[in-house]
Amino acid sequence: MQSLTLKKYQTRARNFYRKHCESEAPDSAQICAALLKSASEYRPNSFGTLKSALAHDQKARGNHQAAKAIKQLVNPVTAQGSTLPKKPKLKQIRSISEEDYRELQEHLLAREFMDEAWSLVLAYYLGVRPCEMRSITVKDNHVHIIGGKKSAPQDRGADRTLVIDDPAVLQAVEGAAKCMRICPRTNTAIRDRLRKECRALWPRRKQHPTLKSFRHQLGSTLKASGESDEAIAYMMGHQSIESISVYGNRRSGAGQKLHIRPAQDADLSKVRQPKQPAVFGRGRVVGRIEVPSHLARRITTLPFQSDPRGT
Repeated sequence: MQSLTLKKYQTRARNFYRKHCESEAPDSAQICAALLKSASEYRPNSFGTLKSALAHDQKARGNHQAAKAIKQLVNPVTAQGSTLPKKPKLKQIRSISEEDYRELQEHLLAREFMDEAWSLVLAYYLGVRPCEMRSITVKDNHVHIIGGKKSAPQDRGADRTLVIDDPAVLQAVEGAAKCMRICPRTNTAIRDRLRKECRALWPRRKQHPTLKSFRHQLGSTLKASGESDEAIAYMMGHQSIESISVYGNRRSGAGQKLHIRPAQDADLSKVRQPKQPAVFGRGRVVGRIEVPSHLARRITTLPFQSDPRGT
C-alpha cells in the first residue's frame, strides 16, 4: 500500500475512534461493536472502505489480531436476511448552467471564500478532479495536469496538456491554479464549505451541485462537441474511451462552449480502446429485422438520412 493511501486511512480511522468509540486508542471489541452499530449510517461501499481503513490502521499499530477481527466483520445491513434499511444514495446533479456557475462564483467571492472560488474555476473550465487541482501548471496557453487516478503502483495515470485560446479564461485558470498550489486547506474542508454555501444560496432547492457536477457538465459538453472518443478521454483524464460513458449526456452539452482542446503534440494513441464493443454500442450488430416484402417497397420511398456516428 502506498504511504499516502495509508495516511488517509489512518486519518479516517482516528476520526471514527473519536466519534464512535470516544477514545484515541480503542481495543478490538470496541471498534467492532462501534462499526456494527453505525453500519446503517453508511452506504454499503462506504462501510467496506471504512472497514478497510480501520483494519489497515490497526495493522499499522501492530494490532494484527484486531485487524483480522475487523476484516471478518459482515455488514449487518447487507447480510442475508437483514431487514435493516440501506442508506439511500444521494442523487448527483450532472448538469450545471452557466448562470448557476456565475451566481455561485459571485456568492463565494462576496463572502471571501477564495479557496472554494478557485476550485470552482478549475472544475468549470477544466473538469479536473479535486485531487488534481494542486498539480496544475500553466505555461503560455498550455495547461498541464497531473492525473489523479492510478492504475498501478507509482503510475500516475492520465496526465494531459490542454490548450486554452481565450485570454480571459486562461488568465482565470492560471490565477486559480497558482492559488490552489499553495492552498493549505484539505479537499474535504473545501467540499464541505461549498456544500454549505450552495444550501445558503439556493435554500429552496432539494439538490445542490458539487465540484463533480462540473466535471459531469464538461463530459456532456465534450460529448456534444463532435470531438473523437480518444480526444474526449484525453481531455477528461481517462485512460480508456469507455470511462466517459458515466459522465453527462450529449443533450446537456448542446449549445455549451468548450474552452479547452488537446495540445498539438498530445499522444492520443495511449488511450485504451474497449476490448469489445458494447452490446448496444456502435460497430456491433445485435440482430436482424426481417421486413415483409409488401412493406419493404413503402419503406424505401420514405426520406431517410443515416447518421455515420450511429447516434
